Amino acid sequence: MQTAAHEIGNGIYTVLAQLAAERLGVPLASVRVEVGDSELLPAPVAGGSNSTASTTSAVLKACDAIREKVFRAAKGGTVGGGTLPDFKLADGKVIAADGSAEPLMEVFKREEVSAIEEYAEYVPPGVKPEAIGKLYGGAATQTGGPAGQYTLYALGAEFVEVRIHAHTREIRVPRIVGAFAGGRIMNTRTARSQYMGGMIWGISSALHEATEIDRKRARYVNDNLADYLIPVNADIQQLDVILVSEEDDKVNPAGVKGIGELGNVGTAAAIANAVYHATGKRVRDLPIRLEKLLA
Repeated sequence: MQTAAHEIGNGIYTVLAQLAAERLGVPLASVRVEVGDSELLPAPVAGGSNSTASTTSAVLKACDAIREKVFRAAKGGTVGGGTLPDFKLADGKVIAADGSAEPLMEVFKREEVSAIEEYAEYVPPGVKPEAIGKLYGGAATQTGGPAGQYTLYALGAEFVEVRIHAHTREIRVPRIVGAFAGGRIMNTRTARSQYMGGMIWGISSALHEATEIDRKRARYVNDNLADYLIPVNADIQQLDVILVSEEDDKVNPAGVKGIGELGNVGTAAAIANAVYHATGKRVRDLPIRLEKLLA
């Protein structure tokens, strides 16, 4: 399986291999995923929560085209009756609804082929067909949300407990809970990790991170991890992620929605609301630091 998508920690190797293995009925270890090479077929940038949704939908279409070819070949051989939608691939075999089966290798031998290769394109709803041509030129088209016939949103809600020292105004977040519905979750472990990272990032954005600029010299002052404030283990205590089961057959063929940004977009707002609830001060500029509560 080849695509020019790139791995930035989003787990694209894992989810594409899982989908192909599941759809073609072969072991995960037998699937080879090649990404990150601009000479391969184009894919959108890994940003805007679109990488997994776009690439899995294209892989699904390619796998389904392969399945149809294999099923037609098997139906012309030793596999029993039934319509093609009743066929399935499992354990390296083509299996009909009546239980009759034929190994894939036998199907390939009878068809006198050693491989079946398919090229698939996926154009999201609301995007014009010429977007694929632009993608070959390096121009990605973003879509989603209210664009197109349906509203295509991933949804989430976050709840935080904030404690503020009565005298020093030091802010702590001892507990945060996030519940997210991101369509079909391709891999629960990697998805949960992304949500956790997003929520931690949201705490960091709300309470820690600020880019300090020397206005006289137009230079960044805190351009390193020694001076740029980010949370450490002591800043992150109880953090819970709830994956809300969701099936959406309208969003794309794979039913996948974006999760990359979903874990952090609501965190700062939830913390700001909790700070207001605790102190009566409405802080609208991030980060929320103790001097803003002392003012």
